[in-house]
Amino acid sequence: MCIAIYLALIGLFIFYSDYVIDQYALTVNAEGQGAMVVAVGWEMVTWLWPVVVLAMLIASAVSVWIMRRCRRCKT
Repeated sequence: MCIAIYLALIGLFIFYSDYVIDQYALTVNAEGQGAMVVAVGWEMVTWLWPVVVLAMLIASAVSVWIMRRCRRCKT
């Protein structure tokens, strides 16, 4: 039952993401040319995944640091 709920929620998330992400475009400011459109819609994922991975690593490191600090405060 839980797997069906998770699959339904993942499906709704993908459906919502597909609707929302199609409205966005990734642009780069080039010297003398102004803004150039680099990616539209789902193409942005291939451009932005390194930034997302780095943000997840930083968030994990900060979470571990905070948890270790809180444990020291309690003892």
